[in-house]
Amino acid sequence: MNTNLLRHHFSSEMFSWPLVPVCGKRPYHKKWITETYHPSEIVGQIEAGKATGFGVKLGKGLLAIDFDGDSALQLLSKLSGENNLDIFSQTTSWSSGRPGRKQCLFSVPEKDWSRLRNLRIATGVVDADGAEEFLEFRWLGTQSVLPPSIHPSTLKPYQWINNPAQFPPVCAPEWLINLCESWHSEYAGLDELDLVRFPVRLFPYFGRQMLPWLLARRFDVSRWQNSGCSKGSGVGKFTLKAASLILNRSPGHIRKLLSAAKSSGLIRSYKQHGDWVTVYYSSLERAIAIAGLDKLAPIASINIDSLKNIHLIATEVEAQNLQRSSFHLQRREEIEQIKPGEPSGLRTPTQIMTASTHPCDNLARVLGRSERFIFCESGFKFYGGSQEAIAQLRGLSSSTVSRHLSNSYRLAASPVRKFRSELSPISKKQLLERLPLLQNMPANFCREDGLILLGGDWYKPHPNIYLLNHRLVSARRRRAAIHKQKLLVLKISPGDLENKFCLSKVVREDSSSKKNSPKNQDKEKQK
Repeated sequence: MNTNLLRHHFSSEMFSWPLVPVCGKRPYHKKWITETYHPSEIVGQIEAGKATGFGVKLGKGLLAIDFDGDSALQLLSKLSGENNLDIFSQTTSWSSGRPGRKQCLFSVPEKDWSRLRNLRIATGVVDADGAEEFLEFRWLGTQSVLPPSIHPSTLKPYQWINNPAQFPPVCAPEWLINLCESWHSEYAGLDELDLVRFPVRLFPYFGRQMLPWLLARRFDVSRWQNSGCSKGSGVGKFTLKAASLILNRSPGHIRKLLSAAKSSGLIRSYKQHGDWVTVYYSSLERAIAIAGLDKLAPIASINIDSLKNIHLIATEVEAQNLQRSSFHLQRREEIEQIKPGEPSGLRTPTQIMTASTHPCDNLARVLGRSERFIFCESGFKFYGGSQEAIAQLRGLSSSTVSRHLSNSYRLAASPVRKFRSELSPISKKQLLERLPLLQNMPANFCREDGLILLGGDWYKPHPNIYLLNHRLVSARRRRAAIHKQKLLVLKISPGDLENKFCLSKVVREDSSSKKNSPKNQDKEKQK
């Protein structure tokens, strides 16, 4: 690096920035956060070979937005909504020279400093080097390397896109600060922007009362202190306006759902201050106890925008879970039929206990596929796709399940419901089992049994395979906590569920009975 050029490089704007000498991408002083460096001191350390460049300390008025790849810019464009991104071309910015990489610098008024934090949002895209790309908010305790410092990978100097002498940092817009402040998503990729865990088996019991419960769990206040990771504090906070947009319901309807959820015990209480609603929601264990469930599965991570069609999503998740479990059941039966010590090409039970994420792509003994059918060898067993089985789990009629899984119902408008543009079309294929022993049978007999003749072979139709791609996840259930919650539920009469102090009263009685037990009384005497 030419230090003579570097001395002239510092503009009057940069003299006001807190600079720090770096080696590569990192400061080489341990206490660089608290120390101050004059530009002439930094130039001297570069001349002495101790530093390879310099960076700007962020926070306390300076916010850097780091685009780590083209997908980061696409993500910000999606998150910005109707807001304009032209401001990013008007502020200080620079690049390492690598494709899609750049940083933009903004100034932040002191009144908004407490709203910002360091935040990395994964885009779900992997670059050519195999590293995941991120959209990053860089704030207090970080620094960004500035031109003309040398990049450690390319060994070339960083370059200005907008030099601070001509383009000083622009004041960060409110929507950008709000995005950093309120980001609490379980983001998984560009197509799965905002995910929430949906325990499907609770839906037949609670119905749409689950909507405010799911929103409260999604917007748990603990995410504010844990970089978007929920710690399950039991308190969720959101605005009625946001809930209306997500659920496509009026604020009055949402208040009715909150009241119904409180009466059922799904939420303990809620408070409204202006447009903000604070919900004190019940735990998953308590919800299981109230519903009287023995088996919780399946749980799916679904897009929060899908909550308005939660009844259709519940049917989809049950269908996918049945398909997934039926594949395992068949393999388990095949293994059980193997005699001890008999060699087999089948996988061991421990290898097949973990379900395939896309069971429809890994069906056993598949001969071929077409746009409408999946052709299987004889003896193929499929347990899970029948609409009757899905209807039984959902507590619906088979005709209703058929409508839920029908594109004409899902994607066409009607006089009472709008076009569901946010739902993707259902893709399905019919399973056909080849019956080679029937090649010489009279066609009349085969057609009477509903068999299909294709390519000279008779096939038996089986239920449909639904090509669904919900992310089925596991849930950690504390069985002892569930058992205790069931005992508490038994103490509460149905009328008491409307009393918001009922649960706390029962818990106090339970704790006081433990406190007055002989064992605890002996401990008190010893003290």
